[in-house]
Amino acid sequence: MTIGCCSMRFFIDYTAEGQSLYDYQGEEFLSCNDAFDFAEATAHALKNDLAGLWKGWSVEVRSAEGTKYFSLPIDTALPAIP
Repeated sequence: MTIGCCSMRFFIDYTAEGQSLYDYQGEEFLSCNDAFDFAEATAHALKNDLAGLWKGWSVEVRSAEGTKYFSLPIDTALPAIP
């Protein structure tokens, strides 16, 4: 997906103790806030999984260089944007 010249690529990873599911493709968003909103919606959707398969996992957003911007736990209340 190409949004335009002002977009940034973010990588949405899923992590738990001793486990990781890495996003090797990434997604383009216009801002860090847009990436946060996407991660928050994803965490909320996974939190409502009736089987509870995502308990203990987090949604992490990183740059292409691996810098972690934020991590949202799936099984607890989500924090506000800092």
